[in-house]
Amino acid sequence: MQYINQRTENSAIGRQPIPAKPIVPDQWDKEADVVIIGYGATGAVAAITVAELGGKVIIIEKAPSEGGNSSTSTGAMRYVDDASRGAQYLKNLGLGSINEDIARSFAETWTEIKSWFEKHGIKLINKVTVNTHSKSSTLNNFDILFIEGRGGYDLGCGRDLFSSLNNIVKALDVEVMLRTPAIKLVQNPFTKEILGIFANNGGKEISIKAKKAVIMACGGFAANPEMLATYIEEAPVKMCPTGSPYCTGDGIKMVIDVGADLWHMNSIEWAPHGFKPDSMPAAFWLQPKAHSWIHVNKGGVRFRDESRSLGHSKIRPEVFNCSSNSENGKVEWPNAKWYMIFDEKVRQAGPIILTERLRGVPPFVTYNSSRELYKWSHDNRIEIDKGWIKTANSIPELAIESDINKVGLKTTIDKYNEYCLVAVDKEHHRKCNTLVPINVPPYYAIECVLGIINTQGGPKRNEKCQVISAMGNPIPRLYSGGEFGSIWSFLYPGACNLSECVISGIISGRNAIAEIPWEETAWEKS
Repeated sequence: MQYINQRTENSAIGRQPIPAKPIVPDQWDKEADVVIIGYGATGAVAAITVAELGGKVIIIEKAPSEGGNSSTSTGAMRYVDDASRGAQYLKNLGLGSINEDIARSFAETWTEIKSWFEKHGIKLINKVTVNTHSKSSTLNNFDILFIEGRGGYDLGCGRDLFSSLNNIVKALDVEVMLRTPAIKLVQNPFTKEILGIFANNGGKEISIKAKKAVIMACGGFAANPEMLATYIEEAPVKMCPTGSPYCTGDGIKMVIDVGADLWHMNSIEWAPHGFKPDSMPAAFWLQPKAHSWIHVNKGGVRFRDESRSLGHSKIRPEVFNCSSNSENGKVEWPNAKWYMIFDEKVRQAGPIILTERLRGVPPFVTYNSSRELYKWSHDNRIEIDKGWIKTANSIPELAIESDINKVGLKTTIDKYNEYCLVAVDKEHHRKCNTLVPINVPPYYAIECVLGIINTQGGPKRNEKCQVISAMGNPIPRLYSGGEFGSIWSFLYPGACNLSECVISGIISGRNAIAEIPWEETAWEKS
């Protein structure tokens, strides 16, 4: 081992000095020019960029399979062809958190997306959409890019896109180590350079030398309850990832350990209402194919407009509403446990989970479906038999079966059905064309969870995708990309996380491979 030669104040008063700690191993287990932590789209694009510029790359991935959140996405990539207007757009949406240099670098690379994919033989198809934040933007229309469809679909999804990137990575002979979570960044205590990483492979701690840089593309913290409580909302509400369950925030702890600043930690992309059985690693998106359903809490009371999707909503979900009990002074969350109540019309209409996100796009959105871990029955019968969906021939019986207040549920459904008759929801203002009565038995209930597509927070980065320290300086040889410290902060416009994966993968890869190997620097001689 190489050691820090330092004495403590204990030695000055005659006590034994504390043993010096190792800086780097005498012998690294592996080495590469660039080590990439995380193998989703960002990691793939960064690896391709580095390898094509002549660098040796090692990718490590915590999960047993590659793809990350990218392969669970719809596959849409928002694209701009005007860098100056794109930069202004980024600054507008950033509400002050995105400076001129970051916006310009990101936007200039944004304009390269089409040519980058064409260069690699990947055909893209354009779709045009109207910008949802046009009032605060310099851009009203965007191209929305999808990979060419496969298997009879018009357009490809995120899984298809990642598959194409993965094929290029394989062709470049990049080493990929699955089931290998990163443990710690190796940092020079004097220069603060990142020299490599420690990781766990097969139950054994290994060291991997990064001669030029480490790129962290390890996703967010959607599967870390403690971080969700710290940065998003502290409430007794079930919050579950619908994307990769391996996004547990490990990288955030590692960058804090080497002095990184954080940003956008309170930015999150909620999914539509979900369902998470204990036997599945992630939550399903619920997508009933008929409208005779409502949301109720444990008291049997409606508490929201069900026609307004929670997906990508920037309105605080009503499940977080709380109040103080006047009798005992305790804070209560009446909607923390909530359910979707529906009738036979919904059951017969088809699977109650997401089966089509966008017309012409494969249904492999969410982790469970992208990995094909479970095939939901077409009539929901198997899920009823499993006990995932509770059923009864009357509303009072359903309430008992589901542990919902019987009087509350009966009163709520009677009132809701009255609203349906007059096509006006007087309480929550649900869209009138979705007001369909719940009146055909049997009746059903499924417990809901608040699903998370992804989080956006992580280490603050600059225009080169270098990670920034708490003092505002780049941490040498450390880069980040994708949703791990995403550029998208408070007004995520949709179809942009996957674009960012490509953009930040290109930027971080180019800058990482341009570094001078640290063995050639002067610190070892000092």
